Amino acid sequence: MTLAQAGVGGKDAESARIAADRRRCSASTTDKGPTMRNGRLAKTGGLSLLCLCFGAAAAQDKARAGDADAQEREPVVRVELVEPPTPGSVPAPGSAPAPGAQRPPVEPQPAPAFRAIAPPEFPGGEAALRAYLRENLQYPSQARKDRTQGVVVVRFDVDVDGTLKNVNLLRDIGGGCGAEATRLVRNMPPWRPAQDAGTAVKQEYTLRIDFELAQWLHDAKARK
Repeated sequence: MTLAQAGVGGKDAESARIAADRRRCSASTTDKGPTMRNGRLAKTGGLSLLCLCFGAAAAQDKARAGDADAQEREPVVRVELVEPPTPGSVPAPGSAPAPGAQRPPVEPQPAPAFRAIAPPEFPGGEAALRAYLRENLQYPSQARKDRTQGVVVVRFDVDVDGTLKNVNLLRDIGGGCGAEATRLVRNMPPWRPAQDAGTAVKQEYTLRIDFELAQWLHDAKARK
């Protein structure tokens, strides 16, 4: 029977043809097998070779069919869509807010209260301090001889009871002016201590004392 008589078309005709060839190969190889004639294969040998080709093609078709079945058996990955949070929603702690989501309002923190501390003060104020320095300053003889002039800086602490402690000379101009400035500070009366909300507190103070020879001579003559 031929393929045309069977009425098989397309892929079915091809499969029928391959099956018929396989049957012929099987019949020829089981009866006699290939024969040798003058060192060459006989027709039965050519038919056997053709059968081997058909066998290899069938094996390839079976392998491709197995691959197709394996691909069909691969697991299917399910994808779920997660809707973005609605505007105004608060993200979970430690998670970043979604794009476009509104951030929760930040509560304004009250500013820290400013504590004004009144500085220490010489009895009678700044004018009384300058008057004390002019009346009690004794221009050192070496400074008068060398005509030394300038500003001496002294730093000290005004304690809660107004007494002056830790007197330190920060700047000296020589000629004995530094020692005279330190003496003036140590002989001062108690100051009014610094005030923090009505409470006396200890605070540091820096004082500048001017040594001007012409002014000192003028004040000394006025005192006489």
